[in-house]
Amino acid sequence: MPLRGRVGRHTQQGGRHCQNWQDDQRAVIALLNHIPIQDGGAGGGLNGNIGGRVVAGMASDTLYRAISAFEDKHFPRQRSGFVDPGGPMLTRMEELAARSTKAPGNRPPPDPIFLPPAPPMRTSLDQLLDHVLLDAPWSHYPAAQRNAFARLQGLAMLYIEKLKEQGVSALPYHVVLFGRAYITRNKLPFMGGGDLEFIGDKGRSERPPPITESYGGPVDNAADITTGADGVLLLYANTICYRVFPYHTGRIAYLQDMNSGKSWAKAQPLKR
Repeated sequence: MPLRGRVGRHTQQGGRHCQNWQDDQRAVIALLNHIPIQDGGAGGGLNGNIGGRVVAGMASDTLYRAISAFEDKHFPRQRSGFVDPGGPMLTRMEELAARSTKAPGNRPPPDPIFLPPAPPMRTSLDQLLDHVLLDAPWSHYPAAQRNAFARLQGLAMLYIEKLKEQGVSALPYHVVLFGRAYITRNKLPFMGGGDLEFIGDKGRSERPPPITESYGGPVDNAADITTGADGVLLLYANTICYRVFPYHTGRIAYLQDMNSGKSWAKAQPLKR
């Protein structure tokens, strides 16, 4: 039973959620339910739902506890908190689930989860959700800085799920903001004496304008964005999710072209 991504949470990174695709979560839930409690499984008592359903990108507390309990029994001292695609945890779960199913008098009724599901139609919102969860483009940043985006990622995932519940298949705006940042035009930001300042049209230094705080609201695609002590997420209608790290600046329209390799398509650290 292959998985597309990790299922669970990163125990050693403060409980940060893994990829947790819905079909992957259901597969792990099914395996744990087919494993008796004495073997570290859930014995049929696990549903793993959040608010009555499996939520993409988020492992429920019950699923996380069940994965951790299985791990503690079979892989003591590992304490990862997640099941890896093709990893030893998944292999052990599959072995125990198959053994339990074949045991005399212990054969559960047919489980529809094990039937090949029809491939769902993927929308641009599904692709955007993939990019919100994608950590690879930012792997060169320190783990502490990447982990600081976990809250914004969670809010963005909930926002996307809400749109999907409303029958929306694409982002309703060209770009939306999650977090706090300065949205400006024709102003050059820099760090003067340790404080954030801007140079206006007339070449004079100015104090920062009022900060924009938004969690799903649209922002001007033609404007510039500058962050202070906190990073922000930008979600684009072309399914890109761009992370602007603290004390960085860039043109919003350019940042959606993050794979171009051009310097102007990346947020730059503020000059001091």
